[in-house]
Amino acid sequence: MHTHPKAIVRSLVLLVLFVFIFSPVQAEERIQLRVTNPFENKTPVAVPAFAIRGTSPTEKALGQKAITLLQETLRFTGYFRMVDPEAFLEEPAKTGISEKEIHFDRWRSTGAELLITGSMTISGQSIIGDFYLYDIYRQKSLFGVRFRGAGDPSTTLRPLILKLADKIMVTYSGKHGYFNSKIAFASTGTTGIKEIWTCTFDGDEPTQVTRNAAITLTPSWSPDASKIAYTSYANEKPDIYIQKARPGARRELVTAQGTTNITPTWLPDGKNMAASLTINGDQAIYLLTEKGKIRKRLTRKWSKWGIDVSPVFSPSGDRMAFVSKRSGTPQIYVKHLKSERIERLTFDGRYNTSPTWSPTGDRIAYAGFQEGRFDIYVMDAQGGRPMQLTRDTGDNETPSWSPDGSLLVFSSNRRGTSSIYIMNAYGTDQRQLMSLPGEQTAPVWSPNLTR
Repeated sequence: MHTHPKAIVRSLVLLVLFVFIFSPVQAEERIQLRVTNPFENKTPVAVPAFAIRGTSPTEKALGQKAITLLQETLRFTGYFRMVDPEAFLEEPAKTGISEKEIHFDRWRSTGAELLITGSMTISGQSIIGDFYLYDIYRQKSLFGVRFRGAGDPSTTLRPLILKLADKIMVTYSGKHGYFNSKIAFASTGTTGIKEIWTCTFDGDEPTQVTRNAAITLTPSWSPDASKIAYTSYANEKPDIYIQKARPGARRELVTAQGTTNITPTWLPDGKNMAASLTINGDQAIYLLTEKGKIRKRLTRKWSKWGIDVSPVFSPSGDRMAFVSKRSGTPQIYVKHLKSERIERLTFDGRYNTSPTWSPTGDRIAYAGFQEGRFDIYVMDAQGGRPMQLTRDTGDNETPSWSPDGSLLVFSSNRRGTSSIYIMNAYGTDQRQLMSLPGEQTAPVWSPNLTR
């Protein structure tokens, strides 16, 4: 039976090469700051201008760009707020950036708790940056690092500063950030036909990956972020394909065995996949090889309403969350793969879909339909009362966690046309990630790319 594309959409809801060399400028102070309610009590941080070892206008412009990028990146995390430079009482670029040259009492008076100083030497083929992070109240250097970016400074500056931001996040929270990750999503662009696009974690460099000239939906990243699986109507019915995560890569058909093949996802081992296939009128979830061979049926038919879609695996690979109509309405279930025990997770609302595991495996975010609209919810992976993160802002759907679990990306039509938004894991700091022509839906965050 042919399924209309719009019905499928709803059911789915459904290097320029860089070389970075790390070497310590000084012994790192191994102090992990305690992060308490970080999104409600943002840490004030001072980021004065870096000392630039060069006098040309290009070098000075890159130095200013470095400061702006670092400030924007730290602000993006939701953990930090920038102290107004008007409050600064000294300029480390002139007085010195090392610990013995910092007057902590002057910086304490600005209200800052952290101070970042740095110097950059910019040449035609490289950047060398020395950077320090200071705890103002403890009057200590938390780290000192040197990063080198080999290549054209105009292209190596961003990766170098993002590497610095990640070092700050590790020191601050004990976890790597998401600065080396991407987000895949479906977009109609200017053609009106949904294709798969990608962008950087902060919405930069939006790039069309597929050119199928057919409805293409539900992207899913491989565990190493090198490939994207998706559903496409390239052969006039929904089938599953894999493609390298770059523009122009050749798509490979995974399976066309069922009449409706949708919602592909990888297992954490990167060798196997799962997807919802309709075979002989029965829509169920199957375990597949990357080449499309069916290894095992993962859900069985409970009734004529027992449609199972949208599988997603816990980080450890021992559990699978999925959406099923076996109770009469779409709800989220969790299957324990070893025991094959299945538990119903959601009970509030009559339409819950698009589950996604947190990177630590202890929470599941999903989209639920209540009071005439879809909103994003998060609940404990063991069950319990869900926490509503969005409300009174149109339809909010298809959440996906950042690699560190601190942010969620999702689609929302709160401004009329569906676009990509992000928020922190507690629902605050909601903002649009980018503005593109057409409609953007089904975002999914990649793991951090190989460094």
